[in-house]
Amino acid sequence: MIKIAILGGGVSGSLLSYLIKTRTNFDVKLFDIREKYVKPCGDIVPNVYSPPVPWDVKFRIKRFAFYLDGELMNEIEYRNTKWLVIDKWGWINKMRERVGVTHVSLFNKKDFDYVIDAKGPYDMDREVVYTTRALIRTNRFDDIAIFEFNTRYTGFYWVFPSEEGILNVGAGFLEHKNSKELVLSYIKEKYKDAQILDIRGAPISVSPIKDKRFKIGEARGLVFPLSGEGIRPSAISAEVAFEALYKEKDFEFYMDEYLKKLYNAINIQHLLLKLYRNSSLSLRKTLLRVLFKSDILIDAYLEDKITLEGILESARFIKNGIIR
Repeated sequence: MIKIAILGGGVSGSLLSYLIKTRTNFDVKLFDIREKYVKPCGDIVPNVYSPPVPWDVKFRIKRFAFYLDGELMNEIEYRNTKWLVIDKWGWINKMRERVGVTHVSLFNKKDFDYVIDAKGPYDMDREVVYTTRALIRTNRFDDIAIFEFNTRYTGFYWVFPSEEGILNVGAGFLEHKNSKELVLSYIKEKYKDAQILDIRGAPISVSPIKDKRFKIGEARGLVFPLSGEGIRPSAISAEVAFEALYKEKDFEFYMDEYLKKLYNAINIQHLLLKLYRNSSLSLRKTLLRVLFKSDILIDAYLEDKITLEGILESARFIKNGIIR
């Protein structure tokens, strides 16, 4: 019997271990430092992907607003749901419960035929942005997703509806490691009646990594650096990894071949991020104005498809997809 160890029980590690546990006769063990998953994020996925293990949807987002240096650049409303707010913790912990979690201190590489690294960014072998997310209860709840950019910094504030009456408020800027302080100040300024229900921080990958061998999800660098969205690419990588293991294919060749389109989209965002960081403040403002004044580019940004193919797809969709 093939024995597989998966190190890290986030999106990719939990999903891969669940698929192996429920669809094969392989022996799989999931190792983590915690029994329960509690990593914070925006809990957002574009409404273009359904995982093999369904998640619960808490909210459906159709409206978006983009601010630059305090000025509203664009507000857009779609006819159909553009983003899903999912119960990420519940989804992951349900899979972990089915598989079982063993503390990582008990891991011994010699006991396994395959060891898959799903530890996310925590080896710190890449550049990360330190983000903070707060869940707040407020009478100023709205169903619109808000992005606030400041040309002096690399990153943004976000405000997403989490569930009725509760907002997910967060921030991440490469120039500020203490994003918690920024988020608390932002909440104090924007939501004076806010009751903070939960506040946590986590790093997110924003640079390519050199060693991808037997890694999946964010450990493999599969995060869109301009938006920070990693749930969908991590889940896709788990599906591809499962196929590689189940069919006993060459793991790295199979992963690279079937994730090629995802790599290309992420690499383009790495190049755009580098361009932005090396630009003057005036050029940064121009770049962001171009992005946020264009319904087509906004659509491509929201679905992380800033490629020629993706922009053309957005151009076709926008004709009948938005409400003014």
